[in-house]
Amino acid sequence: MNPFRLEAFSDIVVTIGAELLILLAFLHMLSSRRSPSSMIAWTLAIFLVPYAAVPFYFLFGHRKLVKRYQKLPFQLKPVNDTIPLCNHPLEKLLCANGIPPASSDNRFEILENPEEAYESFLREIGDAKKSIDICVYELVHDPATDPLLEAMKKKAREGVRIRLLLDSIGSARLYLFSRKLDPLREAGVETAFFMPFLHLPPRNFLNLRNHRKIYIFDSQTVLTGGMNLSEAYLSPDPERVRYTDLLCRIEGQATHYYMQIFEMDWSFATDEKIRFPRLSGGRSGSACLQVASSGPDTPSDGVVEALLSAICNATRSITIFTPYFIPNEEFVRALTIALHRGVDLTIVTPEHSDHIISDLGRGSYLRELSSKGAKILLHRGKILHAKAMIFDGECAVIGTINFDNRSLFYNFEVVSFLYSEREIETLVSWGKRLTEHTIPYRAARKPFLANIENFMRMLSPLV
Repeated sequence: MNPFRLEAFSDIVVTIGAELLILLAFLHMLSSRRSPSSMIAWTLAIFLVPYAAVPFYFLFGHRKLVKRYQKLPFQLKPVNDTIPLCNHPLEKLLCANGIPPASSDNRFEILENPEEAYESFLREIGDAKKSIDICVYELVHDPATDPLLEAMKKKAREGVRIRLLLDSIGSARLYLFSRKLDPLREAGVETAFFMPFLHLPPRNFLNLRNHRKIYIFDSQTVLTGGMNLSEAYLSPDPERVRYTDLLCRIEGQATHYYMQIFEMDWSFATDEKIRFPRLSGGRSGSACLQVASSGPDTPSDGVVEALLSAICNATRSITIFTPYFIPNEEFVRALTIALHRGVDLTIVTPEHSDHIISDLGRGSYLRELSSKGAKILLHRGKILHAKAMIFDGECAVIGTINFDNRSLFYNFEVVSFLYSEREIETLVSWGKRLTEHTIPYRAARKPFLANIENFMRMLSPLV
């Protein structure tokens, strides 16, 4: 065969194949009923760089788990038959989405000091008698975590059951070089990776990551929040800490829901049968909180609905602490309406986060909300990584969820909705101390930079 004809024929085949993939991507967007902003972003990406964007779409474009890879039906089971306790509208809304009502017998405290958080981890591991269950996005072997892992090995040899669930992207170095985990496994620590990205056939989606941080000790005490296990977040040496973050310590009925979430995640990662733990009796405190999970495994977007509702119903103030601020248009509209109603909106975010794309992507949103009266504060010093929201001083949300599209709609997350005055006031006091290290936001004045921010806004559903 003429080599020129063969080359022309192969070019035609490649072109037809590429066009079919583009068509398939558009058909999938339509069938999955994506939001207009998401479709526009993907269409723009495919138009500009089709040969890169189409494979990227099929790798990262999924939001909910398809049925054949769906986890066991995700539903938190109430620990008792109580009706909603505090009669808060958000509690009722979450209940309508299948999330159990709040419990009021909890002890809740925040650990904002990285040295204090580190000591708390060491103490909880050392005091554990029966079990330690850890689900974390990022675990790094470094001088801060080595003593924690050594303490776990010691406990495992003493007969304490220890399970360690890591995200395969967040903890990619351990996933790719898993021999570093061999000493833990030899000591009896059970390890698993969530959605291992090298598994074939491709059971897993690269964009659906487990961003939850759940540390459970003896089924009675839970540590949760934004802190991963590395010296960048917690360390006895404050000079080695890179982030400003929060860790919550919870005891009481609420711990049972964190245990359920861990059990379902562990079952999905290991194919083991779910074994829901029994609820321990007694009261631990007076904190009223409601545990809610979000992600591709939940049948609805209950947490997103609750946040939108909280913004729409706020009458006095909304305060948002987040490392990344890339909301969708629904949230921007809700925040804008709140500002027009006279609600004081304060957004606290890092002066420079650890993702330059996120910093560029947020610019257009911050500029718009600032022009409408929002108070934007940029945190200086160690990178702000804490996630919290306070509405009217009557409800607060704290946990692992960031105020961006990826965290709100793609990641597996977990938060606590706080309804008790004392705990909310503790969070408010923390926020006041944090804002002492901030500077006012100033919008980009150079047209070139503003245009880059506007362009990034078009692509923000992909960030």
